[in-house]
Amino acid sequence: MARDRGDVRAIKERIDPVAVISRYVTLKKAGASYKGKCPFHKDDTPSFVVSREKGLWHCFGCGEGGDIISFLMKIEKISFVEAAKRLAAEAGVDFETSEDSSDRERLREIMAAAAEHFAGNLRGPAGGKAREYLEKRGYPEAVWDRFGLGYALPGWDGLKRALRPSFDERSLVELGLLVDGERGTYDRFRDRTIFSVLDLSDRPIAFGGRAFDGEPKYLNSSATPLFDKSRTLYALSWARDAFAETKTAVLVEGYTDVLSLHVAGLTNAVASMGTALTQGQADLLARFVEDVVIVYDRDAAGSAAALRGMQILGNSGLTVRVASLDEGQDPDGVVRAGGAQAMRDALDRAAPFYRFYVEELREQIDPTSIGGKERVLAESKAFARGIRSLPLRQAFAMELSALLDLPSDEILRELARGKRMREASQAVAVPETARSPEEDLLVLLLRGEIPWSRVSGEITPEEFSLANRSIAQALAESEDTPNISELVDLLDDEAGRRASRYALATVRFDDAERAANDALRKLVRIPSLEKRIGDLDEQIVACQASGNQKRLDELTLEKVALVKEKLARKGMHGDEG
Repeated sequence: MARDRGDVRAIKERIDPVAVISRYVTLKKAGASYKGKCPFHKDDTPSFVVSREKGLWHCFGCGEGGDIISFLMKIEKISFVEAAKRLAAEAGVDFETSEDSSDRERLREIMAAAAEHFAGNLRGPAGGKAREYLEKRGYPEAVWDRFGLGYALPGWDGLKRALRPSFDERSLVELGLLVDGERGTYDRFRDRTIFSVLDLSDRPIAFGGRAFDGEPKYLNSSATPLFDKSRTLYALSWARDAFAETKTAVLVEGYTDVLSLHVAGLTNAVASMGTALTQGQADLLARFVEDVVIVYDRDAAGSAAALRGMQILGNSGLTVRVASLDEGQDPDGVVRAGGAQAMRDALDRAAPFYRFYVEELREQIDPTSIGGKERVLAESKAFARGIRSLPLRQAFAMELSALLDLPSDEILRELARGKRMREASQAVAVPETARSPEEDLLVLLLRGEIPWSRVSGEITPEEFSLANRSIAQALAESEDTPNISELVDLLDDEAGRRASRYALATVRFDDAERAANDALRKLVRIPSLEKRIGDLDEQIVACQASGNQKRLDELTLEKVALVKEKLARKGMHGDEG
């Protein structure tokens, strides 16, 4: 896939999405948008919406959505480059790609030089805090080269000055190493610990950068001719030998989770780089393994994005299990606290993903009452819709049978009835209201009713749910009036679909400012504060053990301030306890 941002922008500016989509779908004017029956699923009640102004489409029935290029890709079953070239010819745009081998080798050469630059910085005079961070996390110098670790200098042009004499600026922008700003190009990664993302030949194709402070905490490469996040797994080249031996993959979220497991000898670990697993990533895993054990932190494992990923893996013919971690734990923390054996014990206890889901329901709903049983069944219908495999649906019904003390064959029929009713009625047509304060806020932001600067002082991208975090990060990195079609193009498939849904939502707010205030009031930062307080508690224990009284006093004062803020926020929003 090749994506030159300037060419893609020109295509979208000149192509009328309504005109193109009308060749495949009968569209009727509906307010400021157009509406029709979705071509991607049985849609008796029109739930497919197209916005000429935003250059987006979204189906509120099946959840598909994106820009005009993604529509052509999906409807014609062609690649990004093929779709872009077709539209470029129609728009009179000269769409250039870097698909030929000589150009791709040149791009690989640039990425290798960038990785070498970052590695040199890590060992240089400016890399002290990055070295300290890595060593503290349990990654000594002996593994830096093996894992492609580095450091991006704090200035705006460290990488640009290092690479510009040898490589053209346009290629550096195309690879996401430089960003095009109003005053020219500047380094995308600044003052961050760098993690290299490698292809199966151990060549760098992208980078992730972790901030020491500030937001976003993690900054990742955007899509480039070499890197498509939706079809990439971090550490796959390192895990491939272990895959061949075990036929099992341990799937975690991020860079440090993978590194900690590999350092501990659990070398069959890879990362999805977020919980929104894609079909492309599932297909990639299915090439190498038969079983997948998912090890996300507890909140992430139960998220809608993670559950959908489990369904995708199961539908790809893989055996999928979930290793449950205690509240507040992640794989990196488990290994650092208890070593490799603690993680092996957690993996041994992993349960089939449908059993994990049922256990989550047990914790949230009392299954002993009639009302509780009905709620469990209602929730389960939505989950079962994502499972295409009949044996998996039967196994899921057996778990529900044990929970609800009802016959499994009756439950299976009920799950199927829910599916048929949905197909017949399309009950999830365009919603009149967003489902949560977070989604209300994203609707306001993506429709341009409020700018990111309006909320940036009160909430950060890290405080959004994992499913929506990449959308918030993209908004934070964009201008206050972002081009939503271009923003969607920067996201992975799942996040792009969600962003298009928010941008085209029909919910109306009488007063955008008041709606923003209401959403922000409800999106209290208590979970973030509690996590920071927990981190401080660990540091305080360490200081008490070492006798560092000065640092202990500093940490205690910081904790007191955070606890006061937490209590004030709870009181402000009427919370108890």
